[in-house]
Formats: sequence, C-alpha cells, structure tokens
Amino acid sequence: MSETAPEERIDGRRQRTQVTRANIVNAAIALQNEGNMRPSMQQIAERAGVSLRTAFQHFPEKHQLTHAVLDELTRLNRVDPPPAELATHSALDARMKTFLEIRCRQLEGLTPHRRAANSMIATSKLLQEHRIKVRQRYRNVVETWFAAELDALSDASRKKWLIAISTLVDWEMWQSLRTYPNRSISEARDLLALLLEAALKQMEDEAKSRSRR
Repeated sequence: MSETAPEERIDGRRQRTQVTRANIVNAAIALQNEGNMRPSMQQIAERAGVSLRTAFQHFPEKHQLTHAVLDELTRLNRVDPPPAELATHSALDARMKTFLEIRCRQLEGLTPHRRAANSMIATSKLLQEHRIKVRQRYRNVVETWFAAELDALSDASRKKWLIAISTLVDWEMWQSLRTYPNRSISEARDLLALLLEAALKQMEDEAKSRSRR
C-alpha cells in the first residue's frame, strides 16, 4: 500500500481545520438564532461537537470568534445586483417587489444577531466598526438596485436620497415595524413597501421638477 503524499496529508489537515472552524462559527450563529445572545465558549464547543480546548485553539480570543461570525453573516447576506430586465425605471414596481422580498428575508434572519450585537456595541469597537462597514456596504446595494431613480437627481439630492432609502430599509426600521405592537412579517413588509414607494415617488417628482428647469 502506497503512503499518502506529504502534500495530501497537509491538504487533509487543512481541510479538517477549515471544517472545524466553520462548525464553531456556525454553532455560535445557531445559538444566537435560538435566542442565546451571548453563548459561552463551552456552549459553542458543545454545539459544534468539539472540545473546549479545540474551540480555543481555533479562537484563542473571543473577539476573533466574533469577527468570524460577523464575516460569515456578511457573506450569507450578500445581495446580487438586479437582473437586467429589472434595472430600468419602467420596471420599478417589479424591482421594488423583488428587492423587498430579499431584504425583508435578510432582516428577519439578522434579528437575533443584531439584537445580540446591539447589547454589546456600546463597549465594542469591533462591532462599531463593523456596523459602519455594513451600512456602507448596504448603501452600495441600494445604490445599485435604485440607480435608475437616483441617477435622475442632482448630485446633492442623490446623496441625500441614497442615505434616506438606505436608512429606511435598515434593521432598525424593520425592528420598529415588527414590534411594539407586534406585526407579522407580511404586515411589516407591506408597511415597508408603502414607505419605500412613497420615498421613491417623491424622488421621481423631484427628478421631474429638475428636468423641467
């Protein structure tokens, strides 16, 4: 029987390391999804099926695991640009519907993690910096999805409306619509659609006024 080549052994160890690391990160996310906003490393290790020692070998400091969880959540909540057939202004209604379906699903999925982050963000520079990056990244998403409407505005107005719409579809607004009083996902989505439609209508009126000058 031939021996396994050193390169294969190294690749095998690397793959096992990546799998174990991913299992630990996914365990932390799963616990937060279940309402455990600040799971201990022992709880995370048990959910991942590894020893506490192994968990600490991969993430010696808690902030390293927090960083890995944030990176994974960012990856999971990536948004592709709209398909070409929806990118024109004439397809705004269909584009807005598709956008809201994606965004509301993401916002609902992010709720346990955003609540956990909000309970720690005041004292965590890592979370503060990540929140700024996430908001800028999602502003870029909004800019791509509503480029047809934003591009019809002046530069100053475009900047203002980009911030306004990005804030409108941020998690804080979703949380406000979903709670106190409690509303279903569909009810909250309908209200968000109403607000977004009103904002886009005002943008359109502003663009038409500009074109007549």
